[in-house]
Amino acid sequence: MTRLIREAICVWAGVSLLLTVFMVDFRSYNVTWLHLVEYLLLPAGVTLLLAALAVIFNWLDYGGALVSMAVGLAHSASHLSLLAALLAFFVSSSLATSVGKRVKKRIDPSYKKGGQRNLIQVFSNGAVATAACQGYLYFAPPGTKGWEPINFQVPELSLLAALACMSALAGCCGDTWASELGVLQSWRPRHILTWRAVPAGTNGGVSIIGTLASALGGMLVGFAFFLGMEYELVVNQDIDSLMESCWPAVPLGMLAGFLCSTIDSILGATLQYSGLDTKNNCVVNRPGPNIQHISGLNILDNHAVNFLSSLLTACLIPTLVYFYAGEKFAFEAETDFGGEI
Repeated sequence: MTRLIREAICVWAGVSLLLTVFMVDFRSYNVTWLHLVEYLLLPAGVTLLLAALAVIFNWLDYGGALVSMAVGLAHSASHLSLLAALLAFFVSSSLATSVGKRVKKRIDPSYKKGGQRNLIQVFSNGAVATAACQGYLYFAPPGTKGWEPINFQVPELSLLAALACMSALAGCCGDTWASELGVLQSWRPRHILTWRAVPAGTNGGVSIIGTLASALGGMLVGFAFFLGMEYELVVNQDIDSLMESCWPAVPLGMLAGFLCSTIDSILGATLQYSGLDTKNNCVVNRPGPNIQHISGLNILDNHAVNFLSSLLTACLIPTLVYFYAGEKFAFEAETDFGGEI
């Protein structure tokens, strides 16, 4: 089964690469070699370099690096702010995973040096954001340059796609920070549904440190997205829009980090098995001999929970923005086109 999943992810990575190339070409008029170098070959080179560095630092194994090419190209070819958000998530999460190695090795015997991630982990955390990037490439007005500022004042589908990508990355970052830093606290976490104390590493366990870390991790990604937007506004000399239109990305990122971590905890507490291995005194995710059940059904694994949490967060945040700002958008659209108020 695992081999089939790996093969399917490799196929997805190949199709995703081709789809990104098509999207870059689709929204461009009069494609030239200069355009291909600037908006396709250069991003591909940046992505290859980052994947190589990730392998060198033991952040990814070779399979993870291969799949990360599809994720990285979609982000780097779509918009600078989305690439900045991806880098903030990946680098900070890898560093967070490397903190407290001895404690994590005792809790999880499968813990790898440097928190090395494989292709399944890269897919479960990056597939939703990659699809959102491709959605941005599709909905962005044809003929626009790849890194022109995203207009936060107009409810275009390209804006919602960009927010979906940022939300997915912020959510995954917040969830990773919560998981990697929350287990380091000295007191036991609480089960999110029953609120009883559970062993560290239990799916559905929450803590004060983990909850705060989830919000901060999401805020970091939102801030990186914000900085990318501000840079584009400066380059395009749109000084009047500086700070005014892009700042909501920061609190939205914080909300996405907290929301994704909470969804992950609820799914983990109900649909993911947690048991205590009484022989080795550690929490495991599968039933078996000498395993004392703690919580959850044996339906989803950690990768599926991460994917679903990312997907739900990427859907909820843009939906919230759309309905919350809908009246404001409609008002501005009427005034811009001379409608009656």
